[in-house]
Amino acid sequence: MQIKTGLRRPLVATLAIIGVALLAMTLRLPAAQEDVLQAQSDTDLSALRAQEKAFQAFGLDPFDGPVERQMSPDAQALQILDDAAGSAASNLRAVTDLLAIYDNMQCGPDRATVKLLLDDRLRLYSRLLGLNAESAAIPIGHTSLPATSKKALKLHDDLLAAKNRLDSIVLH
Repeated sequence: MQIKTGLRRPLVATLAIIGVALLAMTLRLPAAQEDVLQAQSDTDLSALRAQEKAFQAFGLDPFDGPVERQMSPDAQALQILDDAAGSAASNLRAVTDLLAIYDNMQCGPDRATVKLLLDDRLRLYSRLLGLNAESAAIPIGHTSLPATSKKALKLHDDLLAAKNRLDSIVLH
């Protein structure tokens, strides 16, 4: 089937406009969704989001670029710490999304069903944060630079604090 030449340009222009509109909607959706979900959230959710942002920013030291990290005598330890922080940020993001959805549920029977599933997920992510804390503790005594040990100890403590915050959440 061939499209007449006169219809081809308006069709292509229409498809381009629809494509740009869909792209703009998908790029704006997560931020808009997060604003809506935060409006009804509690202090646990806000604290977990703050910890998630801190874990995301863990490896973003302006004075410690990728080249310096690779040349560091503690490059392997720094990679372990970055992996633990990145994994923890992903886990906390999953938890905050699930909690926000649960907080915004209005139907009682649905809320009761989701509560059972969410309790299970909270235990899972708490255990994963504990494993991240254990992996962050690996380089504490085995680094060449004291700053790396200090960074590992801080990350370990922050991961345990996030795990304890997660363990203290009681769904109602």
